[in-house]
Amino acid sequence: MTRFLQRAALAVVWLLIVAVVSVGGAGLVAAMANQPATPARAELTFDGDTAAAAALDHIQGELSDLATDVERLGELGRGALTAMVSSDFATLDAAVADGQTLARSIDTRSAQIKGEISLLPGTGANEPLVWSPETSARRDVALTAVTSTGGLEAAWSRLAAGSTVAVRLTTLLTDHDTTAGKASETGFRTLKYADALKILKTAQAMLVQAKTLSDALANTVDVSTLNQWIARNTEYDAALAKLFEVTIAGKGKVTKAMIAAGLAERKARDFLPSNTSGIVIILAEIGRGGLNQAVIGIEETRAKLQTAVDRLSAPGPDAPSPSDDGSVPAGSPAP
Repeated sequence: MTRFLQRAALAVVWLLIVAVVSVGGAGLVAAMANQPATPARAELTFDGDTAAAAALDHIQGELSDLATDVERLGELGRGALTAMVSSDFATLDAAVADGQTLARSIDTRSAQIKGEISLLPGTGANEPLVWSPETSARRDVALTAVTSTGGLEAAWSRLAAGSTVAVRLTTLLTDHDTTAGKASETGFRTLKYADALKILKTAQAMLVQAKTLSDALANTVDVSTLNQWIARNTEYDAALAKLFEVTIAGKGKVTKAMIAAGLAERKARDFLPSNTSGIVIILAEIGRGGLNQAVIGIEETRAKLQTAVDRLSAPGPDAPSPSDDGSVPAGSPAP
């Protein structure tokens, strides 16, 4: 009988233990089902969401203004492209300069906005405890948007400036041909060799400038053909200058130096391209291609920014708002 009572008592104890464990488990499940940063406990992140929302609303406005500036940069790019096609170099230079200033401003403002995002109230290791998923997602959208503008200034400088260089090279090479032709005519037809040398020096200076610009353009495109053209014209100009110099020194007599210089001039002339039309076409394509790439890149950035602004403007799920005394409204899950 005693053993029976002992077994009965033991069974009761086990039943009590099971009951306690069951109640504790149910409480644990309930607690896990109502974690912060979930819709079930939205009131727990209300203060953090509210503080972050005010800052994010301000950032949203800044991103909208930034998108407007990027759109303006695209307009400048298209205007520069139109000016290049129509050979309106004054308008092209103005558009490139304005674009450079605006692109620099966009980069500076993007860095400032990125800094504001990093200082959002609640940012840090405890974000999951103080922010709802919607607030975290909104922050991430803003960060992705402002990051997309990175490098616009560098891209504009590289591509738009490259286009300007191409235009200036075209002008230099065309003017060189005209000037060198005038020097040749002055020397061979009018026999004014001293005057011809002065004119030729102007043409040679143009080629020096052209080589400097070509070296700058080499950062973005293949300039091997251009450099070959410049080199051949440089060699011819030097040979022609030498011929004029020895002719002046001969004082009307045919000398061995004059004969040698004449042969060198003819040899150098044979290696010259017939005209600059081919290289001008190449440079025009380089210029348009550079600006086209710049405009496409700007448009892609603008689209990303506008998409982000639209997403930031989209209303998210409503979180329960505490009443004036700090209590949770009726119908909201209890803490």
